Amino acid sequence: MCSHQATDDLMFKLVFSDERNKNALIHLLSSVVGFQISEVDIRKTEMIPEFIGGKESRLDILATDQDGKLYNIELQKQNDKTMCERSLFYWSEVFYKQLEKGDTYDYLKKTICINILEFQLFTDQKFWHTYHMREDETHELLTDLEEIHFLELSKIEGFRKDVPITWWLEYLKNPHSPVVEEIGKFEPVIKEAVKMFDVIKSDEKTQELIRLREKGKRDFNSAIKQSWKDGEHKGLVQGHEEGVVEGEHKKATAIAKKLLASGMSYENIAELTGLSIETVASLEQN
Repeated sequence: MCSHQATDDLMFKLVFSDERNKNALIHLLSSVVGFQISEVDIRKTEMIPEFIGGKESRLDILATDQDGKLYNIELQKQNDKTMCERSLFYWSEVFYKQLEKGDTYDYLKKTICINILEFQLFTDQKFWHTYHMREDETHELLTDLEEIHFLELSKIEGFRKDVPITWWLEYLKNPHSPVVEEIGKFEPVIKEAVKMFDVIKSDEKTQELIRLREKGKRDFNSAIKQSWKDGEHKGLVQGHEEGVVEGEHKKATAIAKKLLASGMSYENIAELTGLSIETVASLEQN
């Protein structure tokens, strides 16, 4: 029996964006939004080669339902202190990209972001937080076009039969756990999702993607170590402390160019150097 966990972000992407496993995605989304989705269209986000080499660090799933509502689902493994800002940024990105030139604002459809986290973001014991835009005093909803969910895997201990999302969170923690096996006895879609996980995991192309991804991680770590060895990263920190803006920018740019050459993602380089993602992207183009 496969002992690997499904919470690897690459496997999450491959399992839930696979057309053969569409029923699982429909069930997962329905369990979050609270109404039955009958059909989804899984859209292409990043192509596999782009995120293997670190060109893109996001491994998300974008889908639309039968009414045109948009869903962006992401599994985040690393503790990110800017997770709330990150999610709002990605929500706005999906939201505004709906409009083509000449479209009017009434064309916009509801956009729902679902963040599944392997770390604890909120200090309370709730595993599920949902946010909308509301008036501060009356709590009147400004618009129903925005909805963001945060689901924290670390706070789940067992499942509730009347809360289907807990079935999927247990699945994501480990699709071959005794808990998931128990859930599969009364919910066929979970049982089928376990089988699909094994099929996708054993596929030769998937194995190659996993190998390339691990290589990308090693290259990432090597680039960071080399930056420290060359003293550039240290110089960047020193530049921050001394407030030397010009020197800081030059050092940041030097590091960014080296990390771009190693295949690191724009987002990770921006976080490390303090440069904007747009600036990092322009360095690769020049």
